[in-house]
Amino acid sequence: MIEAITSIKNFNEFKKSIFKGKIFKFHNSEFAFKIISEIKKEIKNYYDKDLSFIHTEENAEIISKDLIRILKNNKLFLKIFKNFLKEINFNIDDCHRDKFVVRISPAEFKRANYEASRIGIHRDTWGTNIFEQINWWAPINNIDISNTLIFYPEYFNKPIINTTDNWDLDTYLTRRKLGKFNYPSAPKLKEDLQKNTRVFPINIKPGEVLCFSGSHLHRSSKEDSKITRFSYEIRTVSTSDIENKIKAPNVDCELKKQYPKIFKHFYSNETLKISR
Repeated sequence: MIEAITSIKNFNEFKKSIFKGKIFKFHNSEFAFKIISEIKKEIKNYYDKDLSFIHTEENAEIISKDLIRILKNNKLFLKIFKNFLKEINFNIDDCHRDKFVVRISPAEFKRANYEASRIGIHRDTWGTNIFEQINWWAPINNIDISNTLIFYPEYFNKPIINTTDNWDLDTYLTRRKLGKFNYPSAPKLKEDLQKNTRVFPINIKPGEVLCFSGSHLHRSSKEDSKITRFSYEIRTVSTSDIENKIKAPNVDCELKKQYPKIFKHFYSNETLKISR
């Protein structure tokens, strides 16, 4: 299910594998390490202690919120990530991306209710209704199974009842801009996973980058941890995949529209347009 590689040998086959559910983990990348170095450098200007134990601070929530604000919309991070994609032979000539985001996942699951949070079971495509979407995710500090990503691979092609029929990205974004967090950040399940569902936790180190279809059912781990997780993520969509209908299956998304407006071209910064 997961394959560790340093670069892409055959771009078309790589894309087809992604949209059939394969997960790739890139390693030995100069630019992946550089991203982490620059993020940590920026963090150190505000907080110079061990990131993994930020939750032990009395004002951990305030520190986390300030760090998220400070690290938001950093052009250097995006530039380095673009160089990472070139380094691994990922073609970005027709590629659009959403925002490069640094996230903080608290060590204590019960405290995952503020802006620094852990997200429950979802597919990222439940938020956009775009099945050509690829997710890129990487840890910034050392993590373990208690605070990592969890996948449910058998649900890649299997539906599960969810709230996409009444969830709206515009509503979420509007409320978030106002500092209101009383609207779910993603659609939620309306039924439990089947018993004995295979659980696949991700074992990954700083400097490695996970790449997977946005249609994968996944979540952050939900048990208490001794480690606060710092990670970054970004999503990409290539217009050639849209034109050639190279995409993951839609098995259960009932969004009423698509949301290409969150994706900007890597070079021109033009908004992604989709005509079906």
